[in-house]
Amino acid sequence: MLVLLCVMAIQNNSDRETAEKLYRQNYKMMIYIARKILKDQEKAEDAVSQAFVKIIDKLQKFSFEDCNKTRGLIGILMKDICYDMLRTEKRQSCVSIEECDLPAHSDDLPLDHLLSEENYRIMLKTLSGLSEKSGSVLKLKYVYDYSNREIAEFLSISEENARVRLSRAKAALRKALRERNTGNE
Repeated sequence: MLVLLCVMAIQNNSDRETAEKLYRQNYKMMIYIARKILKDQEKAEDAVSQAFVKIIDKLQKFSFEDCNKTRGLIGILMKDICYDMLRTEKRQSCVSIEECDLPAHSDDLPLDHLLSEENYRIMLKTLSGLSEKSGSVLKLKYVYDYSNREIAEFLSISEENARVRLSRAKAALRKALRERNTGNE
């Protein structure tokens, strides 16, 4: 209900009506996405509240002519918030390496896991440096595991256009990673 309080606090009548309309039209989708990712009703409601606070904060920047595009953006926002919540939760539950009982044999050390975590962080940092269009299509494909058809639906483009964007985004990511590696050497 925090969302409704935030909506009621909006001074401008037109903005308040827009926010209420967005809430009514997208709440079920948002709670569905959040429950699917977080697997907890209370956390899902918190995620929806966070998303609406962000939406209300940026209300003037949203374009509502294309309903599918708006739903896609809200869906991406919801997923980002949910995955951020999971990452935060995971970080809080981490134990320092000194507190771990490491196995005696060096073959059993979690080096592969540590390397993959570091690669994941590097990849996310590099993704954030790409254009928003490239970053979101790569996130939709590889972080959220959507098919090209689903990406096309989210972005309201043809499936062929989604494949082209994905191809261009991968090329931009490869280039950014190469530049990052040559800069570190």
